Amino acid sequence: MDETIEHLYINSKDNKCRFVLGIKGKNPLIFFGINPSTAEPEKPDKTIKKIAKIAKKNNYDSWIMLNIYPQRATDPNDLDKTIDEAIHKENIEAIKSNINVNSTIVAAWGNSIKKRPYLFNCLVNIVNAINNKNLTWYSIGKLSMKKNPKHPLYLLFDTKLESFNIGAYINRR
Repeated sequence: MDETIEHLYINSKDNKCRFVLGIKGKNPLIFFGINPSTAEPEKPDKTIKKIAKIAKKNNYDSWIMLNIYPQRATDPNDLDKTIDEAIHKENIEAIKSNINVNSTIVAAWGNSIKKRPYLFNCLVNIVNAINNKNLTWYSIGKLSMKKNPKHPLYLLFDTKLESFNIGAYINRR
């Protein structure tokens, strides 16, 4: 195995939350979704397969999948009705430990950020926790009609990465 590649999989003991999934090399492309689904290292789902292709297409040697909220659910409608502050804080710590200075991040949460009122606040907390790292943010293609970054599952893997101003996105809410 290449010594520069690290397989990442951090989940809760009860497997109800996943904090990190990925393959981290020297130059990973980091994706932020809303919440994790069923994907695991040996069982990637369609979204994970798509982001791996997007990372490779854009000349990144690896990828990391992070989420605004770590609760596993195949449907964002099944997320907790109210935030679980403990898992949110654990998620922020996992995120901080997996984002380096000058990392490249792809906003990929789609319109599901509206599914629960707390999701946007979680995003703000995450951005505030990592804003000192000189990050470059992208979306996959143009924003949705509702002005959110699109989810990768519904896009072609060769859709261009577009510059995304996370500060303006947060401030317009």
